Formats: sequence, structure tokens, C-alpha cells
Amino acid sequence: MKSMWKVVLFLVVLFVAGHFAVQYIRTNPLDPEIEGGEVVVETKEYEVHLNREGPTHGVYLVDAAKSIDWSNEPANVELSLVDFTEARDFLRAYPDFHRYGSVPGLNLENSATRVALIGANRLAYGALRDLVDDYDDRVHAHGERLCLTISGEALRVSSAQSIDEGTDRTEGFQKSDESRQRVFADQVRVDDCVKLAATR
Repeated sequence: MKSMWKVVLFLVVLFVAGHFAVQYIRTNPLDPEIEGGEVVVETKEYEVHLNREGPTHGVYLVDAAKSIDWSNEPANVELSLVDFTEARDFLRAYPDFHRYGSVPGLNLENSATRVALIGANRLAYGALRDLVDDYDDRVHAHGERLCLTISGEALRVSSAQSIDEGTDRTEGFQKSDESRQRVFADQVRVDDCVKLAATR
């Protein structure tokens, strides 16, 4: 009987330790801070200030996803997204569109928008990490397409300075804003697109 309680106690301790380990691992490496009307992050080499430009939200099909943690980009993930309304039309028109790797799915580039996301809190950051992992698994297995619901604030780079040298790199970062949207995401939810389409 005593040995059974020891096993139960060990499992409880292991669960609690695992919970704290996961929380630690999911700490956002950009360490975003809000300073007035700006979000400030530190990338691998730069301190980047981003203007907060008002609320944004939407529902999208995830066409592509990759982590850019530990890079010089002021974002956690970069996504290629298709507005859900348009994606729902694809789902209805093509029987195999609901799986990654389908023929109509290969032609989404003209419909997709590049979006760079920063997790505004630990839950949002963890959800973004899970999204990238799940996306990679599903692409390799030709699995069901993922849809993403996000809300937060639109961002725009206002300044970027080299941490070590103090060199101004603002112009280069602002130029990249011309080809992508930036979002400080405080809520992130991921669903199977087919299931989401059935509820809307």
C-alpha cells in the first residue's frame, strides 16, 4: 500500500514539474514590452520598436507557417494566410482542398497574405508554437488544413537599432512592412478548417 502511494506521489510531482517546465520553455524569446503606444522587442541583434495601430482580428486558412524565433525578425512566426471567406469557397468547390498538398491548394499564392505575429502573452505564444508544429506534421502527412482565429493589435515598425553597435536599421525593417502585416496577437485559436466551416 505504501509503495502505491509513493508511485502516486511521484506521478503528481512529475506532472507539476512538467507543467512548470512547459511554462518556462514557452517564454517568448522576444520578451515583448508595451511602452506607451509601442511594443518593444529584442531580436537576435536588434531592439525594435513597433507602433500599435489599433485592434485587428480575423479568421484565416493557414497556407504556410514557420517559426522565426531567434532570428533578426521582430516576430515569433511568419504565416501565409487566406481569408476564411475565400477559403470556405475553395472548400466547397474542390473535394480534396481540405488536405494539405491538394492540387487547388498549390495555387493559393495569389490569395494569401504574409502575416508576422508576436505572441502578446504566454498562452498566445504557446498557441503559435503549437500551430507551427501541427502545421509541419499535417503537411508531411497530407493532413487536414488548419484555420486560425486571431485578435490583437496591428503593428508597424517605428525604429530598429543594433544592440551592440547602435546602428540604425529602421529603413530596412520598414521596407519589409510593405510586403507583410504585423500583429501583436493576444488571442490565438486553431481549428480544423472543415470543422470550422461546418459551424459558420
